[in-house]
Amino acid sequence: MEKMTEAAPYGVTVIQLENFDEALYLHGDCLACASYAEKDAPVCGVGERLAEALGVPFKLLTLPIPKIEEWAWNDVVESLGWGKSNALCVRVVRPVLECSTSHITLTDNHILGNMTRNLSSREWVHNTGMGFMIRLDAVRFPLLKLKRNELSRAARWVIWQGMKQANISMIHFSANGDCLDGVQTFEW
Repeated sequence: MEKMTEAAPYGVTVIQLENFDEALYLHGDCLACASYAEKDAPVCGVGERLAEALGVPFKLLTLPIPKIEEWAWNDVVESLGWGKSNALCVRVVRPVLECSTSHITLTDNHILGNMTRNLSSREWVHNTGMGFMIRLDAVRFPLLKLKRNELSRAARWVIWQGMKQANISMIHFSANGDCLDGVQTFEW
């Protein structure tokens, strides 16, 4: 189960109060807090490294100390409008792999372009203007369908690795995407 807090920002957020107390949140879920008065180690640096490692946004919020004498971090996040936590089943939240279009051939580019205009495939293969988004969980046996449309073995291998290693539900071959280490690239 994945947890998601309503109205909480996506990624890592560190809330730092004016008295230098800090709390570290991931997608609205509190991971750690530090009291300056008790000389706890700050969590801001950890938050920055965590965001970088996960590839998610990092945000630092500086806020006043709550006016209530016996405050808790829940009071702080409620004042930000963050709501209750919802448990989401694994099928609801699944990763998307974004990678460079250099991992597909020029022929693959034409094949995917044709698939976006074909009635039978345009609901799961989309032209994004920067490349192609393939919704792998929208059809049964997507790799077999891509093979039947003659998508290259190299492109299908990238998709297969994403499905196997990261349980991706979609892949975006994007002109802005990063090149994946150790994966074949094509110049076109």
